[in-house]
Amino acid sequence: MSKKRKGPNPAPTAGQATKPQPVNPIQTPPVAKPKPVVVAEEDRPFEIIRFDKRVKLFLAISVGLFLLLTLAKINYSSIAIWNQVLPDGSDAKRGLISGTPRQIRMDDWAGATPMLLSQVNNDFPLQNQSLGGEKPPLVTSIPTHHYITLIRPENWGFHLFDVERGYAWRWNFFIFAGLITWFLAFLALTRNQFWLSAAGAVWLVLSPGVAWWSFVNLGWMYSGLLILISSLYIFYARSVRTMAINGILFGWALLAFALFLYPPYQVPFGYMLIVLLIGFVWRYYQPERLFGNVWAKLITFAVALAGVGLFLYFYYNEAKPTIDILSNTAYPGRRSESGGTGFVANWFSEYFSGWMLDDQHFPASWMNICELSHFITFTPVIAACAAAFFYTEKKIDPTILLLLVYILVLYIWIEIGFPEFLAKATLLNVSPTRRTQVPFGIANVVLAVLYMAYIHRRAQQNAAIPGVVKTILVVWAIGFMIYAAWLNVSDSGGYYKAHQLFLPTVFFIALNLLLTPAFTFKGKELVVVGAVVLYTLPSLKINPFAIGLSPITDHVLYKTVNEIRKQDPKARWAVFGSQYITYMVTATGANQLSGMKYMPDFKTMRVLDPKAKRDSVYNRFAHVVYSSYVDGRDSVIIFNPYQDAYTVAMDPCSPKLKQLNAKYFVFDHVPQPAEIRCMTQITKLGTLEIYKRNDF
Repeated sequence: MSKKRKGPNPAPTAGQATKPQPVNPIQTPPVAKPKPVVVAEEDRPFEIIRFDKRVKLFLAISVGLFLLLTLAKINYSSIAIWNQVLPDGSDAKRGLISGTPRQIRMDDWAGATPMLLSQVNNDFPLQNQSLGGEKPPLVTSIPTHHYITLIRPENWGFHLFDVERGYAWRWNFFIFAGLITWFLAFLALTRNQFWLSAAGAVWLVLSPGVAWWSFVNLGWMYSGLLILISSLYIFYARSVRTMAINGILFGWALLAFALFLYPPYQVPFGYMLIVLLIGFVWRYYQPERLFGNVWAKLITFAVALAGVGLFLYFYYNEAKPTIDILSNTAYPGRRSESGGTGFVANWFSEYFSGWMLDDQHFPASWMNICELSHFITFTPVIAACAAAFFYTEKKIDPTILLLLVYILVLYIWIEIGFPEFLAKATLLNVSPTRRTQVPFGIANVVLAVLYMAYIHRRAQQNAAIPGVVKTILVVWAIGFMIYAAWLNVSDSGGYYKAHQLFLPTVFFIALNLLLTPAFTFKGKELVVVGAVVLYTLPSLKINPFAIGLSPITDHVLYKTVNEIRKQDPKARWAVFGSQYITYMVTATGANQLSGMKYMPDFKTMRVLDPKAKRDSVYNRFAHVVYSSYVDGRDSVIIFNPYQDAYTVAMDPCSPKLKQLNAKYFVFDHVPQPAEIRCMTQITKLGTLEIYKRNDF
């Protein structure tokens, strides 16, 4: 039997099927998902503001809410108070969605709002005698057809929408511009700590020192913060594009800040911006970035400042007569303060006043709720902790150090005062201490936010503090809050009782203790700032939630006067009686003699006082009231019932009023025959009567 040669299997033919062979699966080990790498903030590439998804979402929500509330005609004005002070039989809650209108906010509902409406109803003039002499829109934030509107974005809504949406735009612009710019500034100053920056911005915007002033203080804050932010971007810029964009922003913001024209706030706040700028550059000193393209950076600032100078040149030439009159008034006039008059309440009053006081309930010696309100402070404990850190580590955050020095200087100005030469040299002589306390309080909040950012970074370094130092800081924090409570009990003249302050004192003892190194846990700084935000939430109730302008524009007096004004737009009006009626008549756009005068109207007053014997009485910002005084000799008596008011007592039928083109008269009472001997009644609205002179 022969052997067969072994070889490879023959290939299958076309008609044969191949038998499948089993294949063992390949076992591969599971691949673990890579864990996200947590990079410490100090190890990240340098960015002034990191516009990540969270930041963009915050900005998008803020802008979206601003537009939504504007289009919905939502504002936070107390104009619904008109339903009470001058009732016309309509619903007492007309125009009010929720909350309580505040009579104390007369600057809003009786002053600013009628002035705004007067401008709208007269097609945004530069000269409006109802508001005062010369050109008031050039020196105060009211809408006008003028290039100055370019740097007053709060008034753009009046030119883009109807009057009610323009009014809502103005209110919401201040709030959201303030919120966004504080958020961005805190991002830059805290090295992009998102939650701390967002909470800090909310804390500032909702603070009583802002909310009780109808948020208008945010006007000079947002423009000042844009100066700071744009300056930082130019300093550290590497591209010409970044320099150009921020150069334009810097110039625009500088103009907006400068022409807000309220030095009592601007001067001390301007110093704080300089402190923050120096502190930032000191802390993040990077010569290769700061001095790279240095000539391009210098040119950027030079071009921006040249543009600012050119704008101010044309502005000043036009506004000089108005500025001269305003700066030489008897009130407010040229301020020359020396400080030392103290806080309206005290430095630590906000620990308790935010929850326990309102416009109807406050200590009698504390003026009023607007003047006494400012900001929660943690500065005494932060200063002690900063000293402890420096003692143990021989270093300190430069921005915190500079802010502590700034706060100390302003504290000396407020409580002790400066010599006259130093007050003038620092320009603080233009800032009465009750105004200085607002920028001072802002600096306290900024310090707290930056300190919390510092302890967050420090916790990542696990730096140790000796136990004895921690004990001293704990005792200091507790003792300080006990002192703050005692001070408010004694300073309030018996308004506060010790037991009433117990819970707030315990609450703030806890927060102050968390700021010390005695207590360490992850995220403690967010616990502190979050608790402060919760504590400030009652500020949401300070201003009402309102819609439209119906308490004014639907008022029967407004509609009646406005109808007459439209038929006879050049005639002047005189209100004899209540100041509230004068404010309502101002809102119609009628050219009236009385009302709130932002600056003196010398052209009118020289007719009533040809020899200027009473010049010092009416040479002021003032609430002006006319009253009847008929003695048969055409006498005119002018006097000051208050510092910011004057009354003109005269014969309604005086030839002087005809000379002033006063054709229509409103009386808040049934006039005597002698008062109306030259007039014919047009209409009667309850107790109000409107007359027209017969000699026109």
